[in-house]
Amino acid sequence: MRVGLLCGTFNPIHEGHLQIAEAVLKKFLLEKVLFIPSGSPPHKNNQALPSASQRLEMTRLALINYPVFEVSDIETRRPGLSYSIDTIEELKSRCPHDRFFFIIGMDAFSEISTWREPDRLLRLCDFVIVSRQGFPFSGFSPLPSLQGFDLVSLRQLDNGTESVYIYSTESGTQLHFIQTPPCHISASEIRQKIAAQKETKNLLPDKVKSYIIKEGLY
Repeated sequence: MRVGLLCGTFNPIHEGHLQIAEAVLKKFLLEKVLFIPSGSPPHKNNQALPSASQRLEMTRLALINYPVFEVSDIETRRPGLSYSIDTIEELKSRCPHDRFFFIIGMDAFSEISTWREPDRLLRLCDFVIVSRQGFPFSGFSPLPSLQGFDLVSLRQLDNGTESVYIYSTESGTQLHFIQTPPCHISASEIRQKIAAQKETKNLLPDKVKSYIIKEGLY
């Protein structure tokens, strides 16, 4: 199977996440997308993070009307910090014949050198890197193991004259840089609106909003 992986704290999951997953699903002919809430992410401050069970439930509620989207507890049930390399290795051991597409924003991908075993991670699965405002593709500083990036193609992505650039690694995996419609929804903005009792229409799935109110989150 061709399986997309969308990982994150989902604090909370919102319409922007769903829009990205839908766009990548269609563009890459994926058969499903796994939404993977993180357990204890190493790059985040967890003090104000809802519990793993709450974020899992919000994600489950958000996906009810999307039969090809699934929520996975692979990270939330793992003790200690959540590292993507551990998640990919476990998924590949479970489903060795599946092809995994790790969906990530350019903002997060620009920091991949700080992740655990980034070179090994890039050898294990494909990546789909979606555009983020303020993080041009052409500004990416590749890892030493990634040589031969076509800067012209990356600049064309930035100015909108191209919609995708594919880089093949030596191990046979691919990095798919894609230009997507801008998403102006952010989880931090949603949390602020909820705390201020402001309207969040069109930002959150209705079932997620109801759950947040019921649980008194944010």
